Amino acid sequence: MMDSMDVADDYQQVKDQVAILNARGENVTEDQVIKRTLKRGLEEILDYRMDGTFYTVKWDDEGNLELFDVYKEKAGTIKPIKDSLIEDFKADDQGIWDHFNLSIMSLVAR
Repeated sequence: MMDSMDVADDYQQVKDQVAILNARGENVTEDQVIKRTLKRGLEEILDYRMDGTFYTVKWDDEGNLELFDVYKEKAGTIKPIKDSLIEDFKADDQGIWDHFNLSIMSLVAR
């Protein structure tokens, strides 16, 4: 059910989505919705920046987002600005998208 919702652009939209999902009987936390938002948001940025080049995005055990290319080779890792990507989003929901864009550009430039 959570996957049917649009990717939130900001923290307020995440809060709204959590309220809606919980009202529908889904037991979701803010952090779960932020994790989904960050992963799907990064996928959207990749699709746009890479002109449809296929990358897969996965969370690793340390809370970083890892990028894998079409051959399933690790293409890069997006690490938090501070302690965690989730906390980065809560502190600066627009800054995280800038961070993703800059990280992708530096990965691609290699």
